[in-house]
Amino acid sequence: MKTLTQYLLTLTTGLLLTAQVFAANLGQLKDQGIVGELDTGYVGIVAQAKATDEVKALVESVNDKRRDIYAQQAKKNNKTIAEIEAIAARRNIDRTQSGHYIKIRGAWQKK
Repeated sequence: MKTLTQYLLTLTTGLLLTAQVFAANLGQLKDQGIVGELDTGYVGIVAQAKATDEVKALVESVNDKRRDIYAQQAKKNNKTIAEIEAIAARRNIDRTQSGHYIKIRGAWQKK
């Protein structure tokens, strides 16, 4: 029988591995030009024709997580979610690798 500590360690390890796979998948999709950063602070699908149901689900999941984080940051810093989204959008686009896609004013472009 597992102790509580062993259970928590197993759970934590599983969550970390899931997060790493999640990040790797997003990174791979960006490398492939399928997903890119939006000027709204979220990710979007660049190549709709290549967007499988799994890709759509991943993008939705990433955006849901970001939305939660933005809401927490807005509350913590006494700002609106729109203000946090704008800050995050600038940061995310600045951090986007060269060759990945960003969407500025409605148009996808390679950075």
